[in-house]
Amino acid sequence: MRWTRSPNRFVAQFAAAHKLLCRWTRGKRGRRKGEAGFTLVEVIVAFAILSLGLSVLLGSISGSLRQTANAARMAEAGALAQSLLAEVGTDLAIKPEESSGEFPNGYRWHLKMQPYGRVNEREEWPVGAYQISTEVEWEDGGSRRSYALTTLRLGPKVVRQ
Repeated sequence: MRWTRSPNRFVAQFAAAHKLLCRWTRGKRGRRKGEAGFTLVEVIVAFAILSLGLSVLLGSISGSLRQTANAARMAEAGALAQSLLAEVGTDLAIKPEESSGEFPNGYRWHLKMQPYGRVNEREEWPVGAYQISTEVEWEDGGSRRSYALTTLRLGPKVVRQ
């Protein structure tokens, strides 16, 4: 396209150049507009997906923390029950009885010692056999939980009178 000095020709050439430029920039603007960002609907959908994902993730994390706390309480109750059973025969005499108490950390315990086996079997044995049962209880969110252990120990023979 060659520029001439004639006013009509100049106006016609300017109009053609302007038209060409407008087409070119309109096409560029259209592409830029599509590349410029996200629409409001896309942003809302992204936030909705993000909120659903976070709610599931936070729910599973809180469930995991609750289960970890329950496991820690159960492990502590198991250790307390084992220590109570270890005292039988050393600090506590083996004899038919029941006793209860409370540990300083809020756990309650119940210990039961009773002769093991039928009466005629016990008379034949040279020593006494005892079934030792212990149960440790605690409150967990309004519900009562417990951990129980049972074992057999040898002790003095029970003589019937």
